[in-house]
Amino acid sequence: MSRGRTRRASRALLAGLLAALLMVSAACGVAPTGVIDAGPAPVISGTPTLVTIYMLRDGRLWPTRVAARSPHVNDVLYALFAASGRTPNQLSTALTGLTLAQVQLVRYAPDAGSRNDPDATLSLRVRLFVSGWKITRTAMAQITCTARLRPEIWAVEIAHATPDKNGPLKVHTCREFWDLAPKDGQLPP
Repeated sequence: MSRGRTRRASRALLAGLLAALLMVSAACGVAPTGVIDAGPAPVISGTPTLVTIYMLRDGRLWPTRVAARSPHVNDVLYALFAASGRTPNQLSTALTGLTLAQVQLVRYAPDAGSRNDPDATLSLRVRLFVSGWKITRTAMAQITCTARLRPEIWAVEIAHATPDKNGPLKVHTCREFWDLAPKDGQLPP
């Protein structure tokens, strides 16, 4: 045999050994299974959800339906702040100039003496860090009462955030703003 044929034969043999080595190392020892049907593939819907937020009409809180990404409290609050730029139907807002910097959800524990009932439904406290100019009482009312529309939210804490520090968290309930309820209407607790 000539040198050329010997080289080609040894290259072919080497390539075959390399392919066999790769096949052996790629085998993981798990036997293949048939196709398992797990239902339809997940689909992300671009359709927004209609949620209720509180805007202002004649200085009083007014329930308004707007589009949000989901009914989750974070998305509802972001929709509330986004609605400050577009106020139709003689509605206004006290949130102009304010930005929702952060939303945190934590378990609500009212006090140490309360009973820990495992059958109790989940209750949450929402903490909001709002940046911007001054947070007025009507702005706090819009934020608090909108968050309290969600049944799982039992308390709302709002802090005014500035570039160098966060103000203290102050607990609010919608009850403290009942004087701002719409005429012939009521607000959440």
